[in-house]
Amino acid sequence: MEQKKLSTLLTKHVNGSLSQSEFATLRTFLAEFDEAIIESCLYEVWQDYTPLAERNTAAFEKVKANLKKIIRPLEKSSPEVRSALPGKLVIHPFFKYAAIVLLPIILGLGVYYFTRESVEREFASNIYTIETANGERMRITLPDGTRVQVSANSIFSYPAVFGRKNREVNLSGEAFFDVMHNPDQPFIVKTKEISVKVLGTKFNLNAYPGEQFAEASLVEGKIEAFLNRDHTKRMEVNPNEKVRYDYAKAGFEHSKTDLEVETAWTRGELYFQSENMHIILPKLERYFGVKFHIAGRSPDRALTASYRETDVNDILRNLAIHYRFSYTKNGDIIYLNFR
Repeated sequence: MEQKKLSTLLTKHVNGSLSQSEFATLRTFLAEFDEAIIESCLYEVWQDYTPLAERNTAAFEKVKANLKKIIRPLEKSSPEVRSALPGKLVIHPFFKYAAIVLLPIILGLGVYYFTRESVEREFASNIYTIETANGERMRITLPDGTRVQVSANSIFSYPAVFGRKNREVNLSGEAFFDVMHNPDQPFIVKTKEISVKVLGTKFNLNAYPGEQFAEASLVEGKIEAFLNRDHTKRMEVNPNEKVRYDYAKAGFEHSKTDLEVETAWTRGELYFQSENMHIILPKLERYFGVKFHIAGRSPDRALTASYRETDVNDILRNLAIHYRFSYTKNGDIIYLNFR
């Protein structure tokens, strides 16, 4: 509803029929809305917009100067949507497109350097990338209303034109998807070797590079996994089931699953199911953003346990009883010494 209001206000501004109170609302929307939603609305308005013939540098600079009075300044990326360079000051993607899309629309001066075709090509090539570090998790909402929770050490990306012709996104790592239903436009998550296709459902997808498997676990609805290089190799999954792709065997496996375990990370929990230290330690590194250095030989004993602790020390004290090791912690580095 709010997105539709933004499109209406932008259209009224172009037509010169925006009231003073509506202008204030427009300015508030531009300061608060996610940049993907703003660009989506701008693109719709731009498709119906015909620029005037006057195109000169002086006018263009005047538009740009005036624009800075209404649009938010450069800022650090938010926890919701951020660049692929965490922690660095970045140019907001909204400003990147101000010069080619927003300037002629917001100020109505008709100043434009490029052809309509070049604008559409550049807009279509823009990709939003959300990258999480170890110990970091993020929640985002896509323009179609789909909610995505991105786990630690993951990269999630989607195009600026998401939802126009298709709903395709990319994932390296792990994420939980609550997909908005749209029978006319399937939602597809692409990973390195497999893709998962849905219409509207909730599922978890684990596809970390370097691991032996990629797994998709279904909460509700229906999903279909298929091989990127051969779409005839596919498998459907029903609720409380998961599909696993074995990279070495290049094949799919289908099984029942415990969703409490598969989705534990989305609730801030850690769950180990018959896992040894070779699997547990990398999970702890991702979850807490730490790095382990190991001395001695860790036993192969499997452990089944769940934890809600937010301090890695609490978990290590418990694991030390089971696996007989001592440890010291120096910042984010943890030294394990097995007896």
